[in-house]
Amino acid sequence: MIRYINDLFLTENTQKNLEKIKRKLRLGTGMSGLYFILLSSNEKDVFDIVPAPVFKQRRFRHRDHIVVGISESMDEVYNMVGSIVSDHYLRTGSYTGLKKDFMECYLNSDTKK
Repeated sequence: MIRYINDLFLTENTQKNLEKIKRKLRLGTGMSGLYFILLSSNEKDVFDIVPAPVFKQRRFRHRDHIVVGISESMDEVYNMVGSIVSDHYLRTGSYTGLKKDFMECYLNSDTKK
């Protein structure tokens, strides 16, 4: 199941087309050129960056994913991740606990499919 945090990190274009992107992602239809920032499913990493065509695979699409951000280019994805990490550091003074903070945000928010 694909879930989204409340305050997604989006670019201007993805903000405009968010509902269309969510629908296409759920159905696994073509969206070449988009990249998704997901919370990592393993304990070592914080984020996974996944290109949209990977979601065409039914098996991948039906796993549990928490989407943190959506972008049209890898450069923008790297900028978003850098911004997320920097914001966390400014708030907490540490690089640790980033994934935990996102999980708390996810668990305490109303999520949509």
